[in-house]
Amino acid sequence: MYKLMLSVWLALAGSVALAQQELIELARQDIRAGRTGMVAASMNLTPAQQEIFWPIYRDYADEQEQLLDRRIKMLQQFAERWDNMDDKTANSIAEQTFAIQRSRIERRERYFKRMSEALGPVLAARFLQVDGQISTLLDFEMMQLTPLLQPGEPSSD
Repeated sequence: MYKLMLSVWLALAGSVALAQQELIELARQDIRAGRTGMVAASMNLTPAQQEIFWPIYRDYADEQEQLLDRRIKMLQQFAERWDNMDDKTANSIAEQTFAIQRSRIERRERYFKRMSEALGPVLAARFLQVDGQISTLLDFEMMQLTPLLQPGEPSSD
């Protein structure tokens, strides 16, 4: 599902900007299509439930894509400095990571409530399970492809 993530990392780590953007867009499309397919296969919705669920899911996916854009931007910053990280950049990346994680949790809470009101708590919780599993897989893929930081010179800030 996330076969393009390695290509994205390689692009982030130093390829030409146009190739970077093309690979990032391909990965984004791959991720979105893969998520939608996995959600559809896992939710087992009736036709009536589908009419309610999919518009809500599209809103959720749009917000999720905005978070992915933030994460890609942060990874680009990381890729530019991963082999010689300074304290200021490391702090910035950590703060961005925390903000993205908070946004992810807040979004999941909002959409659980929205889906729960529209489809009931059981289906909303099922969606949270499925989405959590997919997110964990994506996180794992990204972590596998992200090299450990190499310390640079400590900053004197």
